[in-house]
Amino acid sequence: MERELKQHIAENLRKYRVLRGYTQEYIADYLGKKDYTAYSRYEQGRSNLKMDDAIKLSELYDVEVQELINGIPSIKTKNDSEPNQGNTFSVMITLDGSAETLENQLKRLKKVNYLIEKGEI
Repeated sequence: MERELKQHIAENLRKYRVLRGYTQEYIADYLGKKDYTAYSRYEQGRSNLKMDDAIKLSELYDVEVQELINGIPSIKTKNDSEPNQGNTFSVMITLDGSAETLENQLKRLKKVNYLIEKGEI
C-alpha cells in the first residue's frame, strides 16, 4: 500500500512540475535541496515526500496539499454532457506583456498538449 501511494504521489509531482514548466533542478533549488537528485527521488517514488516540502510545492503550484497528493489536476475538464464539447480543457495562463513570459506560457501549453496526446491527463 505504501509503495503504491509513493508511486501515485511521484506521478502527481511530475505532472504538476511539467504542467508548470519547471525543471527538477529549479524545484530542488526552490525546496532548498543541495542538488536535484534529492527532489528526483520524490518523482521516482524512492523517497517519502516531507510535509514541509509538500507545503512549499503546494504554494508554488497554487494548489492545496491534498490536491497535490491526490492528483486532482488544476486543469478542469468540462462536463462531457454538454453538447458538442467533447474532451476540452481550460488552462489558466499568466501574461504580463513580456516576451519571456509569453515564451514560458507557450512552453507550458505545449507540455499540457503533449500530456493530453499521451493520455496522461
